Amino acid sequence: MILTVASLLAIFLWVRDRYFRLDLAKKALEQLEQQVEDLSRRLEYSNGLKQKITMMIAHDLQSPLHFLNVLSDHVSRFAANNQLPEVKAGTEEIKKATGNIHAFVKEVNLWARSQHENFQPAQHSFSFNELAGELQQFFEDMVMLNHNVFVVECDEDVFIYTNRDILKAILRNLIDNSNKHTRGGEVRLIFSNGENGPILTVTDNGGGILPGELQKIRRRLANPVVNAPVEPNSRLGYQLIADFAHTLGFTMSLKSSKGAGTSVSIGRLVCHSPFTPTLHSAEVISICQPD
Repeated sequence: MILTVASLLAIFLWVRDRYFRLDLAKKALEQLEQQVEDLSRRLEYSNGLKQKITMMIAHDLQSPLHFLNVLSDHVSRFAANNQLPEVKAGTEEIKKATGNIHAFVKEVNLWARSQHENFQPAQHSFSFNELAGELQQFFEDMVMLNHNVFVVECDEDVFIYTNRDILKAILRNLIDNSNKHTRGGEVRLIFSNGENGPILTVTDNGGGILPGELQKIRRRLANPVVNAPVEPNSRLGYQLIADFAHTLGFTMSLKSSKGAGTSVSIGRLVCHSPFTPTLHSAEVISICQPD
């Protein structure tokens, strides 16, 4: 009997040890599966980000590189004819164009950083008129190539509280889209006060957007998601704009009809002069941070 009890006890201890070992192996396997899942999600995120960065560079460099190519042809012709004043003016324009390309590359870097889930943009108050002046200078030659006019409508001493670089990137893409699809018309950047607060609007009287494409863009603007995939057969600029707007907590609306132009409005702006510090930080965070 003693031998039987000892055998049963040994079997019990072996089974218990085996159970604990299997339980530990199961937990280790679950942890490994979770790690693999996390790594797969990060890899998918990274691949999606690389795809969007590649497409963004290809998309947004088209206009300045085309303009640079046209300038180079002009300078080459002037040099061949020994027209030195024109060569000098052309080289100055080339210098400006390369500076614009450098500014764009900085924006790409900013956008890439903004796509991370924990990104928190630095915000401060700045003059909107100064920002609009920089945009006018940036697009001065590009709008002339399409025989367009770029007009800014804004009262003096308007200050906006947000991330200046990201807002500039949003407006630059909107203006670029309008200029690309307008010939011999007007592109307007308008600051106004609506019923629900300040609004920035970029309008044009160009060719407009087809209904099917308009529906895609509106869906993307209304449902922004960090690292959302690139939609095929859709205007890439608006997909990037949606990413930037989501980062700053802006709302966006789009109106367009074929042959009658396009209007894009940005809402949930905060206006605050740095000389009148009356805005509470909690209010700024609730308005400017993405949901």
